[in-house]
Amino acid sequence: MQRNWLISIVLAVSIFGLCISLQSSSADQINLQNTLDKHTILQVQAFWDPIADASLGLPDYTPKHAALFKNLSPAHPNREYTADAFKTFFPNKPVAVGSVWELDTNKIIPFLRQFHSGATAEMHINPGAWRDSAHGREVISGMESDGAVACLRALSAGYAEIAFRIHAEFVLDKEARAYFTPAQFAGRLILNRKDGTIREFHLYLPPRNTNVDINALGGADMVYVPRMELIGQNIDDQSDIVSETSMTEADAKSALEAAFYKFSEIERLPVEEAVAYAQEKNRPIHLLLTWGVFDDESC
Repeated sequence: MQRNWLISIVLAVSIFGLCISLQSSSADQINLQNTLDKHTILQVQAFWDPIADASLGLPDYTPKHAALFKNLSPAHPNREYTADAFKTFFPNKPVAVGSVWELDTNKIIPFLRQFHSGATAEMHINPGAWRDSAHGREVISGMESDGAVACLRALSAGYAEIAFRIHAEFVLDKEARAYFTPAQFAGRLILNRKDGTIREFHLYLPPRNTNVDINALGGADMVYVPRMELIGQNIDDQSDIVSETSMTEADAKSALEAAFYKFSEIERLPVEEAVAYAQEKNRPIHLLLTWGVFDDESC
């Protein structure tokens, strides 16, 4: 009898602890779907600098190339977006800080068409497939990297910050097979949870050298564009934001990168540390030298 009584006590305590744990886990999550006022409107400005440098000089190769690449500028310097447009970036279920979710790239494309009407979610070269000429078949590698992802980077009583990363490109001229493929678009959206408004929206091409891949008339090049971004700010929202829960911008960047590239989970070391580690473990170093980078779409 005493044994049964003790078992009952243990079970009751265990169930109570589980309930507390589940409540705590649920409390750490937030549903953002219904926080945005349906009447929310935000003006967004577009900026697109000319190509400042090219690895192989393709933009100046012929007058046709120059016509395709030398005079690129925003199709719509200013555009107004409604609440429905921004909801595209929200998760469709409750999430916690650090959660990562996929975005519907086709619903992101209207933002990119503020730059150019040829914006598309379909990359002209699928890095996950290639033609095996020896056997006359297409090989799928499982390394597709198109699409868009987002994560909840920070949360406070009044605000939520979503970081995102988008892979897309622009068809400049289909007949000339002219494509403008940014390395990536990064950005963030800050939601005022109390007012149901967008405090800030920023989508940009990271200004790293050779940050765009271009193709035209059978040629290809890697080029540098200093500035390509969309900016929208609610100037009436100037409150200080003190995040109660957050992840660093670097951690958010890594989480978004890992959603595209499985190899980003591999630990990478500076050359000096790698050499020292190899000597310590008596292991060889396998060196792979590439022209360009692995972790974006610029090459």
